[in-house]
Amino acid sequence: MTEKQSGQKLISLTIDGKTVRVPEGTTIWEAAREAGIDIPVLCHSPRMEPVGVCRICVVEIGERVLAASCVRKCEEGMQVQADSDDIQQHRKMLTALLLSDYPQQSAREESTGDDELLALARDYGITELTFPDGAAGPEGRGTDGSSPVIAVDHQACILCDRCIRACDDIQHNDVIGRTGKGYQARIAFDLNTPMGESSCVACGECMAVCPTGALTNKSVAGLKIVVT
Repeated sequence: MTEKQSGQKLISLTIDGKTVRVPEGTTIWEAAREAGIDIPVLCHSPRMEPVGVCRICVVEIGERVLAASCVRKCEEGMQVQADSDDIQQHRKMLTALLLSDYPQQSAREESTGDDELLALARDYGITELTFPDGAAGPEGRGTDGSSPVIAVDHQACILCDRCIRACDDIQHNDVIGRTGKGYQARIAFDLNTPMGESSCVACGECMAVCPTGALTNKSVAGLKIVVT
């Protein structure tokens, strides 16, 4: 598409040696996606405004610190490294750290097989926890089975805020927020009431966008995929 046809100013940048031409205002993550270059992400979804929470999508752009590609806008002549050894090591370490607090079983992985955090772990060859103390500790964040539709496992939550943005920005229900500090920080419903007693309408949007086993379909939770 030419600049005249699109009605927008087009800029050129290079991602992993590949020249990409995109409209001004496009994020690096979007530009990479259009060019067929995969940059993993946990907190972002194309249906939502990016917030740069998880930092899995960081890339090198020649600055002092790594840039979150889901929120960083492309610039003319920008040179982006999205697949360097340093970047891959960063993502692997961050994945291992997120797994350190993860429960031993993921309801999403066992029932539907689409736990995005565990998929990243497989991609990076993580077969055992490098930092297992959090997952084995006695002070867990607990579960919430009060909803008839959605099973909540706070221990599996990575505070990516996808569920909050889905509830607020997509469904406009404004039910989910955050509560607590430090290790005890977690998602909350209304004024930190059980999900089943809150104003949640059980639309399932939060469950659909959750990348981990934190919010899963209660009707399939406990079921396991059987490979024959």
